[in-house]
Amino acid sequence: MKPVPFYVLAVALAVPAVLVGVEVPYWLTLYRQTLALHSDLRVYYTPGYMLRTGQRRDIYDFRVIRRTQDERVAPDHGAQPFLHPAYEAILFIPLSYLSYRAAYVVWVAVNFLVLLLIYLLLRPFLRDLATIGPTWIAPALILGFMPIASTILEGQDSLFLLLILVLVHRRIPQNEVQAGLLLSLGMFRFQVLLPIVGLFLVWRRLRFVAGWIAGSAVLLGISAGITGFGGQIQYLRLLRAMATTSFWLMVQRMPNLRALLAACGFGTVPVALASLSVFVFAAGIGFQQGVRRKLSLAISVSSLVTYYLFIHDVSVLALPVLLAINREVARREWLRVALASTVLSGFAIFWFIRGRLYLGVLFSLLFFATESVGLWRQRRGTAAPQESNALSM
Repeated sequence: MKPVPFYVLAVALAVPAVLVGVEVPYWLTLYRQTLALHSDLRVYYTPGYMLRTGQRRDIYDFRVIRRTQDERVAPDHGAQPFLHPAYEAILFIPLSYLSYRAAYVVWVAVNFLVLLLIYLLLRPFLRDLATIGPTWIAPALILGFMPIASTILEGQDSLFLLLILVLVHRRIPQNEVQAGLLLSLGMFRFQVLLPIVGLFLVWRRLRFVAGWIAGSAVLLGISAGITGFGGQIQYLRLLRAMATTSFWLMVQRMPNLRALLAACGFGTVPVALASLSVFVFAAGIGFQQGVRRKLSLAISVSSLVTYYLFIHDVSVLALPVLLAINREVARREWLRVALASTVLSGFAIFWFIRGRLYLGVLFSLLFFATESVGLWRQRRGTAAPQESNALSM
């Protein structure tokens, strides 16, 4: 194996240190009550409290949600509806025994534990990355990824989806049905999962899709049991209302193709065509790949084409990006390592320009493009010997 050039080691030490260093001022604000009040934890804390206090059929009733948040969180008119399947609210019942401020601190600690578990599960797949310098480089890159830090600070749940995807990545070569069942646990972010499942359906990985369908059906049954049939109808109406409402202030916070094209003045049809083109292209180049490479490709596609994607949702991109960095380090392809690392480091600019988060899709597009070029060359490289063999016969 070729030695690591000194400039690569210097950059490998500097980048994660800078990324974590940029975040330090934000971590120092954790003690402030205003951070908790402005966080998204209230979205999950409230239905958890309502389940515990016998109001399970009203978790999608915004009038009740608003009244409960005024009582339990703060009377600041900052109430937000709960837009996730009801089963997820079960996770937040223990937090509802605490005051909202205490619950926020505990939830931050839980997210750090989840992040540690993600790193431990990923560590066997990052061995080559560990050869270029100290062992703290990989965990620092993970924590330094702005969407991950933002997830923790905002009191969001996206690290649980990343954890689920890491578990799927570990399990999918051995048992695709079980991997699909694991993926279904992430249905609290179904908009992120649907493009992934769609690609696996096109790739005819039917066992994986069947496992996802079975698990999703069980979770749907659990959710219906919590809220009753009427509550599920109310949930569907709420989703429909959100889907038909377009607020630029909300869309500009989405680092996906939809928001980027909307910022450029394009309407629904160009967005649909662009998303479909990315989906079809990925489906074509992914057919001959191994199942783990398929999963990585599907995650990168989802981060581009899903209709709703906020900055904390981009946390899932850490999995394919870190795997790509490790793979290119093993090959000593330093330019490709730098390109993949740009995706991790580039999002750090949004600590300073929060008003234009839609530009984040440019980094996701960069990663998708570099991965696609590599897969296309690999596909052409394997096709060439086959053509030569055919000519020689």
